[in-house]
Amino acid sequence: MNKYVIIALCLFATLSISASNKKKPAKEIKSTELHLAQPVYNVKYGAVDQKDVKTVIDKVYKYISGEGKNTFSLTSYEWGVTYQALLKAYKATGDKSYADYVEQRFMMLANKYDSCRAQMYNTGSVDAEMRAVVNPRALDDAGAMSTAMMKWRVMDHGNNKYMPMIDNYFNYIEYHQDRLNDGTFCRQRPQRNSVWMDDLFMSVPAILNYAHLKDETRDDATRFYSDAVRQIDNFSDRLFNPQKGLWRHAWVEDMTDHPSFYWARSNGWAILSLCEALDQLPNSYAGRDKIMSIYKQMVSSLIELQDEDGFWHQLLDRPNSYQETSATAIFTYAIAHGINSGWLDASAYGPSVLSGWHAIASKVNEEGQVEGTCVGTGMGFDASYYMHRPVNAKAAHGYGPVIMASAEVYTLLEKQHPRMNDGAVQFYKGSVATGGPIFAIADPTRGEELTAGSSRINESAPVVFICGDSTVKNGRGKGDGGMWGWGDFLEQFLDSTRVTSENHALGGRSSRTYYTEGLWDKVLPGIKKGDFVLIQFGHNDGGPLNTGRARASLNGSDETNQTVIMEKNGGPETVYTFGHYIRLFVRQAKSKGATVIVMSYTPGNSWSEDGKMRRCTDTYAAWSKSVAQEEGVYYIDENDLAATKFEALGEQEAKKLYKDSVHTIYGGAIINCEAIIQGVRNLTDCPLNKYLK
Repeated sequence: MNKYVIIALCLFATLSISASNKKKPAKEIKSTELHLAQPVYNVKYGAVDQKDVKTVIDKVYKYISGEGKNTFSLTSYEWGVTYQALLKAYKATGDKSYADYVEQRFMMLANKYDSCRAQMYNTGSVDAEMRAVVNPRALDDAGAMSTAMMKWRVMDHGNNKYMPMIDNYFNYIEYHQDRLNDGTFCRQRPQRNSVWMDDLFMSVPAILNYAHLKDETRDDATRFYSDAVRQIDNFSDRLFNPQKGLWRHAWVEDMTDHPSFYWARSNGWAILSLCEALDQLPNSYAGRDKIMSIYKQMVSSLIELQDEDGFWHQLLDRPNSYQETSATAIFTYAIAHGINSGWLDASAYGPSVLSGWHAIASKVNEEGQVEGTCVGTGMGFDASYYMHRPVNAKAAHGYGPVIMASAEVYTLLEKQHPRMNDGAVQFYKGSVATGGPIFAIADPTRGEELTAGSSRINESAPVVFICGDSTVKNGRGKGDGGMWGWGDFLEQFLDSTRVTSENHALGGRSSRTYYTEGLWDKVLPGIKKGDFVLIQFGHNDGGPLNTGRARASLNGSDETNQTVIMEKNGGPETVYTFGHYIRLFVRQAKSKGATVIVMSYTPGNSWSEDGKMRRCTDTYAAWSKSVAQEEGVYYIDENDLAATKFEALGEQEAKKLYKDSVHTIYGGAIINCEAIIQGVRNLTDCPLNKYLK
């Protein structure tokens, strides 16, 4: 075989292999389905739950608390931040191991304090960890550590064991740290009278927390508030750029032109200081409004500067600088804290918080180390200095902020309801159970938090729909004002592996307004064959027909009606009997194939002289029962069953289970719910029985 044949065969083989390895073209997406195409994110994107957040906290905590696994200084300002973060994590999650870590270390320092202070006095030296405690020489030594101790002292029931250390720290801050002529904290490096943005955080939180300790002793705390606000004013005059909404890192008294580098972590220290001031200062305190304004300016700027992966960059206004973890964590915390505190709108800012949290979570490795954190950074006068600062997992600055941000996000998820909708993160005021895109969102203030039927386990699993007033669901069903409705507890009596319940009741509604205001129209489409519908009204069916709240129905169960002119709009409305509206609900639910249970309303906190609760036997109970019998559906006399249970407790004990004349507290709602379950069991042929526990 000649060489030309060999070459040809080799070429053929090469081409064949290349063709076989060539990727098959991706399945073509129809133009009508382009919105379904999946984006490719560098960092995870989307909603998150508390379990995910707790996992990250635990991973970092396991690393920092592991003996011999790290060499972090336990008395540095970075660890002062970490102690504060762990206390936030304890408060958010209830996991006492975080607080135990802080307590053990603070008690260790407290137990050594007197002897080390004596040693310092006698010899002029002490071990490096204790030197910063007994003889602080900079705000870095005193600020974050004293703040952490003061916060723990409050949580530790005012334990005065820590007060000698706190007083010593604060003595340095207030009387020994260098200041400019106007009282602004400064340093004598790298230039004379240099103002570092970092020092706002190293001073203001400590001053504000110390003011609260002085309040405890009835001492004058006003001067401490005044000093804290003065520091923020003076720092902002020198370092805050209102056009950018950001803070320069440094200012030097003897310079005409000051360096304008917007280093990320120094801006983090700034916004943490603002958050602390807004938390600690009385709402009416002079100067607080200005602090709030700067905080909101910062947040607005930060949202614009957050990158596509959820990070903020080493120099905030230079996207070609690297993504930096500690600052990203601080900003994530500060914005989440603003939402949790009511300063910011969750719908507008919540998605950026989750994007930031995913970013920092991506930097926590399997060992629990925080990667991507800039090492300690001094004052620079050129971009090259900042942009080339090293990053390292041993940089202690990242650990506290990551825990702090995660703790605040954990709290956020208790108060807010983020979920994916059509590919994007959205924050809702109420829970949204459906897994598909939402094209019409209900108003939770009207009790429309659930999409009817959205809780269904599978296509064949039934749902128990509950319709009623505030005795069934008060507010958002979370104990608003200490009041609970029985519908919030029904699921405790159901086999949750086979059936779900949805509480579509709304406070203040009557049988009439539940229909006329469109609430029933939102429930009905979700009802399917095999479902259950529980109906209880009557508490609000009295009163005026056409003035004020205008929610009354006519007495009775027949088809009597009356046309009235409504005060609110000057138009006519035909008002029917209570029984008419109940009949409407029953018939429409039956047409969907549902099993319907009509109930008399819960007993009010009204007692006769013989120690018996007053009942509605001859009115709403009679009308409810009449409709149920006529329509061939089930009836439970909840009014009588629950009243009998309350009477068994005795009038005085039973009254303690009511918030007012109608609404129950937690224990009272449970009794009402137990009465309903008893009523269901009494209906021996009712198919709901097979789903009870």
